[in-house]
Amino acid sequence: MSAPSTESGSNTRSLRQSLGHSAEYAIALALLLVGVVVGAVVWFSNQAERVGVVTEIAMASDDAETEAATRAKAEEDAALAELRRELRDSLSNVEARGRMQAELAAQEQAAAEERARQLAELERRQREAEALRLQLESEQERIERLERERKVASRQSTGPAPSPAAPETDTPPVAPAAPQGGSAVKVALSPPRQPVVTKPEVLWDSCSRPTYPRNSIRAEEEGVTVISLDIDASGRVTSGSIRESSGHRRLDDETLSALSQCRFKPAATDGVPTATTGVFRFAWNLR
Repeated sequence: MSAPSTESGSNTRSLRQSLGHSAEYAIALALLLVGVVVGAVVWFSNQAERVGVVTEIAMASDDAETEAATRAKAEEDAALAELRRELRDSLSNVEARGRMQAELAAQEQAAAEERARQLAELERRQREAEALRLQLESEQERIERLERERKVASRQSTGPAPSPAAPETDTPPVAPAAPQGGSAVKVALSPPRQPVVTKPEVLWDSCSRPTYPRNSIRAEEEGVTVISLDIDASGRVTSGSIRESSGHRRLDDETLSALSQCRFKPAATDGVPTATTGVFRFAWNLR
């Protein structure tokens, strides 16, 4: 009877020890799970508290560079317009010169014909004058012969014979040359005026502002991104590039992508919309 009792007691003790170890394992596992849950809650709460803020920074150097680009573009457009005007004027001058040369050729031809006509008329008058001179000389000789005959016939004649009138010849008057001359035209030049230049402005109602990428918040990425945008006279972005990197590609790409979708109030020179290159600066900060 004593041997079975001893064996039963040892089994009971073993069972109690096993149950004690199992309870310890369960408690340790429960404590581990509680620790994991608390750590996850704390981590997520910390992540939820970090807020990314994107701020546009206006710097005088960027404004000056944008104004300089706008002024240069306006001067380039003005130079192109002036070149087109000069080409049109040159073409008009060539056409006018051609018409003038044609008119001069016609006038020279008409003048040559008139000179030929006048020369022919002068030659005709010279021939007529020569014929008249010969006729007068013949008439004078006839009168002198008659006078000698009359003197011989009437020796008692007392009055001197009238002398024949000298023939008159008409010489064409020489027309005086018309004076030619010109007066110099003086043009008063006013000093050049500096044009009034306004920089382009983002129309935020046409697009969304840059948003902080979630991966950048988790990686605690911060910095300042500077971009250059080519904006045409209608306010549309034609091209863009990263001018100065924030040191993080995600932040740079988000800045350039967001601003490239925007419409702008275009730059203007003396109130006239002008294409230009704008410089924009955005700061990425975590709070």
